[in-house]
Amino acid sequence: MQASKILIVEDEGIIAMDIRRQLEGFGYQVVATAFSGGQAITLANQHKPDLVMMDIVLKGEMDGISAAQAIVESLRIPVIFLTAYSDSATLARAKATGAYGYLIKPFRPDELHASIEVALYKHQLERKLKESEQWFGKTLRCISDAVIATDTDSRVRFMNPVAEDATGQSLEQAKGRRIEELMTLVSEADRGVLENPIISTLKSLEVTALERATILVNPQGTEFPVDDGAAPIIDDDGTLFGAVMVFRDITARREMENLLRESEERFHSSFEMAAIGMALVSLDGAFLQVNNALCDTFGYGRAELLSGSLRMLLPEGEHPLLDQCLRQLLADERPTFQIELECTHKTAGKRVWTLWSASLVRGPDGVPQYFIVQVQNISNRKYAEQQLIYLANHDPLTGLLNRDQFHARLTQALSAARRHGSKLALMFLDLDRFKLINDTLGHRLGDLLLQATSDRLKSTVRGNDVLARLGGDEFIVLLNDITHSDDVARIAQKTIDILTQPFTLEGNDLVVTASVGISVFPDDGKDSHTLLMNADTAMYLAKERGKNNYQFYTLAMTERSLERMTVERGLRRALAERELRLHFQVQIDSVSGLATGAEALVRWQHPEWGLVYPDRFITVAEETGLIVQVGAWVLREACLQAKAWIENGGPFASVAVNVSARQFLEANLFQTVRDILSETGLNPNALELEITESAVMQNPESTLQVLRQFQALGVRLSIDDFGTGYSNLTYLYRFPVQSVKIDRSFVIGLADDGSSKTLVRAIVALAHELRLSVVVEGVETAEQLAFLTAQGCDSLQGYLFSRPVSAEQFSLAFIGAGLRSHLP
Repeated sequence: MQASKILIVEDEGIIAMDIRRQLEGFGYQVVATAFSGGQAITLANQHKPDLVMMDIVLKGEMDGISAAQAIVESLRIPVIFLTAYSDSATLARAKATGAYGYLIKPFRPDELHASIEVALYKHQLERKLKESEQWFGKTLRCISDAVIATDTDSRVRFMNPVAEDATGQSLEQAKGRRIEELMTLVSEADRGVLENPIISTLKSLEVTALERATILVNPQGTEFPVDDGAAPIIDDDGTLFGAVMVFRDITARREMENLLRESEERFHSSFEMAAIGMALVSLDGAFLQVNNALCDTFGYGRAELLSGSLRMLLPEGEHPLLDQCLRQLLADERPTFQIELECTHKTAGKRVWTLWSASLVRGPDGVPQYFIVQVQNISNRKYAEQQLIYLANHDPLTGLLNRDQFHARLTQALSAARRHGSKLALMFLDLDRFKLINDTLGHRLGDLLLQATSDRLKSTVRGNDVLARLGGDEFIVLLNDITHSDDVARIAQKTIDILTQPFTLEGNDLVVTASVGISVFPDDGKDSHTLLMNADTAMYLAKERGKNNYQFYTLAMTERSLERMTVERGLRRALAERELRLHFQVQIDSVSGLATGAEALVRWQHPEWGLVYPDRFITVAEETGLIVQVGAWVLREACLQAKAWIENGGPFASVAVNVSARQFLEANLFQTVRDILSETGLNPNALELEITESAVMQNPESTLQVLRQFQALGVRLSIDDFGTGYSNLTYLYRFPVQSVKIDRSFVIGLADDGSSKTLVRAIVALAHELRLSVVVEGVETAEQLAFLTAQGCDSLQGYLFSRPVSAEQFSLAFIGAGLRSHLP
């Protein structure tokens, strides 16, 4: 028997490990461990566990109750809460999720085991019952015939909705009454009363059919023709429980048959004269007879159609809706139908919009014979409808969406953004001094300018964005799925730049500029009216500040975006002008005190700002993709310097270089590293790549493949800032890394924070258990040093030994000093 699959959601790594150990000891399969609400939802969708053990208090924006609500609603997976909180408010929120258990920490293993077994069993029973009820309910809804079930005394126990309509009685009214009280069956031929097939079946214990034309008369006096019969309900052991009667109202079919018989002669005489296309079609779709109007509609000759079938008129040779309607005619589920279809014409590439209707002709014995199909050409009407729809939703001058349609799209986008917790932005754009051009050169040239402007604007927006003209010289853009406000700034600047390029219209070279106002949801408004108003306000601010610029509704966002743009432009120049510098920080062996390696850290020597540290430009580099070029430069320079030190007797085992998450997205990262090692001549064993936990977790499987390539090459690998991200022990175990690096944030808190000491002890113990070495950064005091060396940390790094310094200073301080202990 396959073990039940369980997902653990616990942001405390040690607790998660303990729970996992207990669950696996009970024989359960722990499919994954999540450390945040968002990750829990992702892993639940991925693994489809049988049960989720959910901690209520989680790091991040989403707590465990919200995550459980999402998992229960979307996946119907049972949840047991694990928490230290039992206050009434928390219990009420947890109860609303429909949780299957609520364990207060600390709890005993037997309590945990019992809660899981009860939850799994309860969920299994509920699922089976629900499936059974749903199946039975759907089956009844799908039955188009009337169904009445009785007990052995012919008293009604059940009726479906069709039977209720036929008898004029609800199930509540009919329950317990005899079948004879609900209906009287009479012969259609002589009006003689017939025995109800339920009674006959209960007597004979055999199926009883209505063998003659029968009329059903209900208590209200309504009567209609019916057919079918009744059957006994017998248990496997032969016990009779009752009988079930199934019948249907065949009034429509009778009327259609009578109508077809009465109109047969008129039909044949008027067939050829009909103004619309008509055809007799066999049950397999072949044409039996066609008129001239049908030939004219599709461009075929009569002989061509008679040698073919309906499929020659349909796109791709078939149409699901038409096939379904024809099947319904055959099943006597409807007497006729009317549908609109876009069909093919004999002329290649030409399409014809048509209105189809059809009826089924049956023989005297009721057996289907052929279809009568009518086809009307409605192409002109459809074209007119499409034009009206287009004009109702678009600006007639530019062809862009109009104000009303834009509001509709914005409303939809806001609903989606609220649902997914995403951002969107509005760019309100107004052409500067357009009125002067319009008044000076005339409205015709003004209209041409608006059309040319709209064409350029289309080239600046992304595929999922929405562009509209609000009127006059005002345009607006809805930017969906915004991650950073800086992305909006980039698009706004691109829009401004492309509009400043001259327009040549009827021999006139025109230059226009634009003022752009930006509002962001949800920061600048929660509804469409507020967002539009704030974007308009920001646009007027742009005009006040000299036009031809963009402004965010929030001034702080504007200043931040300008700073980002400035840093981005400067960073591009820095790469071209070789303004980047490398500094190195020594790594000390905790036992011998010898310098064993160095971490390469990038700096920017700006001609005006002086020495710029990474916290100002690395984020911009990652967001713009420049980190790939910066990272390649850092790697090459670090390898060259390490090679020079090793050749000059430097006492170093390796040089460590940071690799960003963005670099892992580049398909050629491994090739880049291998080429640089080959170019610089550095032994791969002397290079250590430091990767962050966030880089690992973005695409773990892809990252694993790349890391295995580095392992095969001989490059050392280290997890940087360990403990500050996901700390997923599963991936730490799987990844071919040699060391972990404890973040300085844990070291800072060692003096007065007991939890920091606990975490450091746990990380060191875990790493050593996995045969990984431990590097600690941010060591600044003797007290910190004493604690870390006592815990068995392998290498130390921090201001206590040296700040990051240039390669020349590093050589003097460490290589020149020879082999000596650097411990205080």
